[in-house]
Amino acid sequence: MQELLAELTTAKEQFCREKASNQQTQAELEKSLSLLQATLDSPEELLEAIAPRLEKHIVSKECDLAKYQRISEPRRLFPTGVQLKEVFDYIEANYDQSIGLSDVAVAVGYSAAYLTNLVRRKTGKTVNDWIFERRMLAARTLLLETNQPVNQIACAIGYQYEGYFFRQFRQFHGTTPQAWRNTQRSNVSVNH
Repeated sequence: MQELLAELTTAKEQFCREKASNQQTQAELEKSLSLLQATLDSPEELLEAIAPRLEKHIVSKECDLAKYQRISEPRRLFPTGVQLKEVFDYIEANYDQSIGLSDVAVAVGYSAAYLTNLVRRKTGKTVNDWIFERRMLAARTLLLETNQPVNQIACAIGYQYEGYFFRQFRQFHGTTPQAWRNTQRSNVSVNH
């Protein structure tokens, strides 16, 4: 009982300290607002004073939106359709490993020839094209959001050989992974 009473007393004291701190903070904010209003003669000056903070807030929200879009991008990469859902689910779950057409075919229970024809007929692309595109999406995300060396990124997205990853990346993007990273990051910093 005494322990409970001691805990309640401690909690009450903590609450009182926090309340006093909040009141002090509120008083400081009101004082700052009064000073700001006193120094600004017009609504235009007030808008000029708060515009930089609003711009920072907007940039922050745009970054949050961009991050959400990158997270949801894999779902938009693959076409929808019941018949190929298993194929794309398998690719999504395993693109970071050394997989190919035969692995996907075995996983979904089709022969490689049948799966090739089915996927090409439904999407216009091959199974390997879809694996490649998913890996390139992952590569772009890692290049933008991490400082991992390119050879680690290649390994992380299922490439056994760094040179093969470089060739495929250059073929798809027209530049090397490091040059792409530098260009994209400089574009982001210019826009923010």
